[in-house]
Amino acid sequence: MFLVSFLSGCGPRYTYPAGKVPESIEKICRKEYKIDAQARVAGKTVGALLLADFRPDSNGQIPKEIHEKMGQVLQAVTRVALSTDLPLDFCTVVVRDKSQGHELVITRSLDDTKRANAEALGMEESMNRTVFGQGKAAPGTESFALKDITLADFLTEQIVQRIRFNFAKEAQGPEEAMPEEAAIQSAVLADGSFHGTGGLRTFRFSILSLKSADPKATLLEVFKTANAVLEGYRYRDFDGLEIQDYLNRQKLVIDKETLEAYQKKAITAEEIFERYLVESASIQEVFKLFGFTIPQDSAASASASPTP
Repeated sequence: MFLVSFLSGCGPRYTYPAGKVPESIEKICRKEYKIDAQARVAGKTVGALLLADFRPDSNGQIPKEIHEKMGQVLQAVTRVALSTDLPLDFCTVVVRDKSQGHELVITRSLDDTKRANAEALGMEESMNRTVFGQGKAAPGTESFALKDITLADFLTEQIVQRIRFNFAKEAQGPEEAMPEEAAIQSAVLADGSFHGTGGLRTFRFSILSLKSADPKATLLEVFKTANAVLEGYRYRDFDGLEIQDYLNRQKLVIDKETLEAYQKKAITAEEIFERYLVESASIQEVFKLFGFTIPQDSAASASASPTP
């Protein structure tokens, strides 16, 4: 009897039991930060909602106080997620404007947080792995419906974010160019999605590149960014990768085996582009993708344009 009692007392002890995760987060926010937050768990995702008034200032910037509160709520969510027996993969925090319904969203992988705490990830890479987004709820909505985040969707959003950030950095140079010129040379819109139901599981990224440079160079940078993220996370649960440049009507379509061969240096990026770069859909598709509409006569003219 003594041995049974001794062994049962040596099991792992968790600060925050699985059944009290939301309650624990709300209590920390309320007691330590004087913040009223709503916490939820959906699948392997834990998150919290903070209702606030964060109308941008005259420069379009969110008040510093809101950023600080967002960080405090994220600390509370992460603290509980790291010390519970509930299996969790992602932490997310949503700050919603009370009157307009605009949302700021920040999402992190719990594994990335653990690696950063162990100094296995540098500060810059840790920030690059943090996904920042925006959302919109109906004005006056106070309820919080948390969506369970999958690793595939998280990686998709992270890749798109990195693509946008990389081209935004380009827009700051060269130093001798006028700001307007640099912005035009590096103007790239990007979007992405993961298709994992019915058929092949495919990462699909779409870009609208207005750069004056070689369009293949833009595709190459997007390809390398996507590969770096997938390789960095050692993600293998997919079948293919597609990157489409609508304006230049080019599309790169490769399977997972080819991407793995590239990671092992068994094939070069140049060889991949020679074999797998094809002509893509017409320019009309870009307007649908990015939410624009064009007159019928313009659409007919665009579809009749010869292939470059």
